[in-house]
Amino acid sequence: MDSSSPDKTVPAEVKAELNHEIAENVKTNTVEAAPADPSTARAAAATGGGKKKEKAAKQPKQPKPAAPVAPLSPALIDLRVGHILRAIAHPNADSLYVSTIAMGDPEGTEHTTVDEETGKVVRTVCSGLNGLVPLEEMQNRKVVVVANLKPVNMRSIKSAAMVLAASPAAEEGADPHAADRVVELVNPPEGAEAGDPVFFEGWPYGEGRGPEKQLNPKKKQWEAIQPGFFTSEDLVVGFDAAKTEIGGAEKGLLIVEGKGKCTVKTLKGAVVR
Repeated sequence: MDSSSPDKTVPAEVKAELNHEIAENVKTNTVEAAPADPSTARAAAATGGGKKKEKAAKQPKQPKPAAPVAPLSPALIDLRVGHILRAIAHPNADSLYVSTIAMGDPEGTEHTTVDEETGKVVRTVCSGLNGLVPLEEMQNRKVVVVANLKPVNMRSIKSAAMVLAASPAAEEGADPHAADRVVELVNPPEGAEAGDPVFFEGWPYGEGRGPEKQLNPKKKQWEAIQPGFFTSEDLVVGFDAAKTEIGGAEKGLLIVEGKGKCTVKTLKGAVVR
């Protein structure tokens, strides 16, 4: 007998009952789909199936920590020993010299070049000393320089530092280039080399205290500090906080550590700038 053939011995009423039970099971386990709402369908299509992606809550922006403000002090100024290799009269300004000065910068430092004659890293510096200091005194000599002033163009030549010099306090309105005006360069101590740090005793130097990479001209830091520079009765350059916005009674001498004090030739009680 073929096993696939229906069993003809099952009574008709049993078959009918089984068919009824099967139909009821199918009906019970089937969920009829609700009629589609056209507007709902369009919204679902627009939102990718009707499920809205929840936006992640925006985290409030954390304020950037304010950069620490170094206290106003002479430590902000990058003073160094400089070696003037040579100087010439400025081609476009009668009152200026143009000096080539080595001051210990690594090769590649901004505003420097390599001197072809000596192979040293140098900066070009313009100084308003023409007619005040003989040109021969500007050749192959050590000086003290301010190395972190913002470079400025002086009659088409960019000056990237400043040479310190002393002169008697001038009367208001006096000609800064008067023929009788005396000016002397600040001398570093014997044995000082180009690039040696020069600093005032008594003020802390180091991270967050100075010197600054570059003084900010908008803050007028140099203008606030420089009035405290003076020469003593011993011809030593010093700093007097009482003469500046810093205030107080602190004074300190300008030195190269381990080598001595910075001096001038003859001027006592002079202004240094």
